[in-house]
Amino acid sequence: MIPVAPSISYIDLNFLDVPKGIGTGVYVAGGGVALVDPGPGSCIDTLRAELAQADIGIGDIRSLLLTHIHLDHAGVAGLLVQENPAIKVFVHEKGAPHIIDPSKLVNSANQLWGVEGVAKLWGAIIPVPAQNLTILRGGERIDSGVGTFHVQYTPGHAAHHVSYFDEAAGIAWVGDTGGLRFGPTLLTLPPTPPPDIDIEAWLVSLATIRAWKPQSVFVTHCGAYGNAAEHLDCFETSLRETADMVRRILEGEGTDEEKYQQFRSEVFASVTRVVSLDEVRSLETVGPLEFSWRGLVRYWRKRQPRP
Repeated sequence: MIPVAPSISYIDLNFLDVPKGIGTGVYVAGGGVALVDPGPGSCIDTLRAELAQADIGIGDIRSLLLTHIHLDHAGVAGLLVQENPAIKVFVHEKGAPHIIDPSKLVNSANQLWGVEGVAKLWGAIIPVPAQNLTILRGGERIDSGVGTFHVQYTPGHAAHHVSYFDEAAGIAWVGDTGGLRFGPTLLTLPPTPPPDIDIEAWLVSLATIRAWKPQSVFVTHCGAYGNAAEHLDCFETSLRETADMVRRILEGEGTDEEKYQQFRSEVFASVTRVVSLDEVRSLETVGPLEFSWRGLVRYWRKRQPRP
């Protein structure tokens, strides 16, 4: 596990054998454990092995703090609760029904990746019993069993997204609201898959996180970064610029496929001026540009329908 602060670490789940793709936060205190964004079911063996190296078993887990229910963040929740029925799962009210009955999530995933692809990417996806859920709306102060967190509703990437603030440690756990970042270079990119992308709501969410005045942010893709204000400012700029890029490309000539290829080319040209190809590999693994393109195209076309 990678240390973040006293009693706080994170696990690199090595998703699809690619490092720095998905990180799971780990709190250890009072003989118990809380996990922030435990990841997909396909990574349960890595999660289990990394915890075991710290002499932690699944039976020691008291709670799961889900920023949102996308499978790369929360897909393993049902498997963990099945093994340890005492686990408490914190989730936003809009995501809770799909944790209790994940059939719609699974069906959507099957349409995107096929049944075999879902098994490889996300592993087994099983329900979490309703009695294990603690429903969040934003504005709460929760006891995870190993520490307290402030919670705020932070949509933009997903309509069921929340962020958690550990005031004592000064860490904001921001899921995908804080973007994608794979190394020390200050380069943050927006994960914008369909169907919930809402740029206006996202900007409000960034202001909400700033109001906490965190010292550092943890982004699930991937890691903890100090100087939170600089990170959030950089990400806001990236979010605005990427959204504007898609709008400009949509207004130009060409087929949808040609427009996507233009977007892909422009993003890669911009990114590789700043970071290595290794970091681009992590980007494509957890935030495929095709999905980001689709989400922003949907966002703009809902506002500016084609004739």
